[in-house]
Amino acid sequence: MNKSMNEVTAWLKALVHDGAHLRLDSRSVKPGDVFVAVPGLKADGRAFIRVAAARGAAGVLMETRNDAPDAERFPIASLSVDDLSKHLGEVAAAFYGDPSSRMTGVAVTGTNGKTTTTHWIAALLTNFGTPCAVMGTVGCRFAGESFDMPALTTPDAVSLQGVYADLEKAGAKAFAVEASSIGLEQGRMTGSHFDTAVFTNLTRDHLDYHVTMDAYAEAKAILFAWPGLRTAVVNVDDPYAGLMAETARENGAAVWATTLTGVVPFAADHVVEASDIEATEAGTRFLMKVDGAATSVHLAQVGGFNVSNFIQAATVLLAKGCEADRLAAWAESLASPPGRMQLMRAEGAPLAVVDYSHTPDALEKALESLRPVAQARGGRLWAVFGCGGDRDAGKRPVMGGIAVRLADEVVVTSDNPRTEDPDAIIADISAGAPGARVVTDRAEAIHHAVAEADGADVVLIAGKGHEDYQEINGVKHHFSDSEVVREAFNERRVQMLRAVEGV
Repeated sequence: MNKSMNEVTAWLKALVHDGAHLRLDSRSVKPGDVFVAVPGLKADGRAFIRVAAARGAAGVLMETRNDAPDAERFPIASLSVDDLSKHLGEVAAAFYGDPSSRMTGVAVTGTNGKTTTTHWIAALLTNFGTPCAVMGTVGCRFAGESFDMPALTTPDAVSLQGVYADLEKAGAKAFAVEASSIGLEQGRMTGSHFDTAVFTNLTRDHLDYHVTMDAYAEAKAILFAWPGLRTAVVNVDDPYAGLMAETARENGAAVWATTLTGVVPFAADHVVEASDIEATEAGTRFLMKVDGAATSVHLAQVGGFNVSNFIQAATVLLAKGCEADRLAAWAESLASPPGRMQLMRAEGAPLAVVDYSHTPDALEKALESLRPVAQARGGRLWAVFGCGGDRDAGKRPVMGGIAVRLADEVVVTSDNPRTEDPDAIIADISAGAPGARVVTDRAEAIHHAVAEADGADVVLIAGKGHEDYQEINGVKHHFSDSEVVREAFNERRVQMLRAVEGV
């Protein structure tokens, strides 16, 4: 930068009043805020200075460019800074007073399990006496309240620091945040303080961005080289665990290994193992062994992947001195986040399960976890799913193959087609799913499965989970899998009543 951090901070502080925010998106600017104008992947923020000014921005902090518009043309104060986009996190942290440095920061990275793990970390830390917020794919929440945050797994660096500041004012003493590979690689978390990093797993996803699995893994490993990191919680059942553990150890962090297999392929400071996993009518029971000492745990959720999510969340607390028996006592009351193996029931209807599983590994684990549930009910297992457009197309036939291998009935449908032709996406999936039914309209597909399934069956509706929209050609239309399931339940009930009445 051509200006020191102190110079930039002094300019900002002199310009704004308490309560003002830095804004990267001109549409979110409120009177008195400062618009931060930098070039982005899809648009150049410097083209929207007039929009921000019209919305009441007190000033614009902009990245210097030879052909950038003359800031004096705009009726707001301005400051140009060289390479500003590379220092957004530092600038925002300084502006907001570095709020994350006064909180306990836990970052969770991995392909699957981030949302559930962060939610459970937040719940357990709060029970432990450290009020904790959660940030990620389903938004930001603390103490039952929602906080404004961009709709990304990992928000931009400027917004993230603003959220930290708002959370600190609200009384949060800790935060658990999802750290996406793209967010890490793009520097969105720069300026954040983390004392604990968690690695869940690494399976195929985002290869449209990273191209190779090794590049994907290297992006995840950025988190384990984080300055000031004290603890790394690593799922050693994953082939990429060694990279995360080695990076953390070189960074001076203690490595806590978690495992469902009991096999720890490298030296770890502590080992937390889940064994004797047993499905029950009310969830899952297992033993949690902390360096060999066993404690019985019962979760209300099904599936080995949820056991893995729990022991990773629990390990964060164990590393902070919490006793295993207290964690076991809290386990049964843990709730799943919205759209994460969300069980939906209605009298005489199949059990519907809404889940965000949108990767091959997540779909496989969801179906594997629901097979014993279907068997216990004496019914069949259904899979209703699609794949997102403008994303890694190579996973589509793979997911189709997983579905026909693990489900009794498969309905291939649309997800978020974005700018692609939904039928072309479905054709890609169907190439790996011979015999699958195709119902392009997602609402119709869900209605079809709920209507055709037997009352003892289990119907997994996968891919969108908590999302309340369907993105088609750049437009987000309101759409909720759980809402459509409820509609389908009502329709099924009406049809059953008509059948009984002979109508």
